[in-house]
Amino acid sequence: MKLRALLLIMFTGLRCMAQDADLTLLNEQRIATNKTGMMILGGWGAANVVSGIAGYAIADQQNRKAFHGMNALWGAVNGFIAIGGYMGAVKESNIAYEYDDALKRYKSNKKLYLINAGLDVVYIGTGVVLTGIADNTNNPEIFHGFGQSVIIQGAALLLFDSIMYGLHQSRNGKWAQLAGGISFTGNGIGYVYRF
Repeated sequence: MKLRALLLIMFTGLRCMAQDADLTLLNEQRIATNKTGMMILGGWGAANVVSGIAGYAIADQQNRKAFHGMNALWGAVNGFIAIGGYMGAVKESNIAYEYDDALKRYKSNKKLYLINAGLDVVYIGTGVVLTGIADNTNNPEIFHGFGQSVIIQGAALLLFDSIMYGLHQSRNGKWAQLAGGISFTGNGIGYVYRF
């Protein structure tokens, strides 16, 4: 009987150590995904700033100037978001999260990308509206240029946010599997192992 209890304690300890290693790996993957995503977003932002400024400088039509100017503005905003997001991910990589906190961060990341994808659809719709009403305004060329830029930027961000959500979502089963025998109550955490 004592041997059985000792084996159970040892097995439980080994299982908990394995879960800690799995948790660390999943959390590192989540953070690495966010870092890579922020580098891609930053690259997209930088490309839009450079091409937008250059395009604005050489454009001879008002709608092209508006298009390139808006792209440069979006690029700058995306660049600042990417820098902040990357710095946040770097800061997170130095934190050893417990399961609850790591799971909350994981769910929060997914939710953020999903909400952003919804906003991206709104951006695309706004661009379509700007382009659609352009001919009924005092500055149709500016509205056309702005609208076209907002459509392209919204579509690119929709692709980005959808991919980022999908990458995080693809690990959903691993997070659920990690919780396996762990149960949470109002007063603490329990572990159940069935023979």
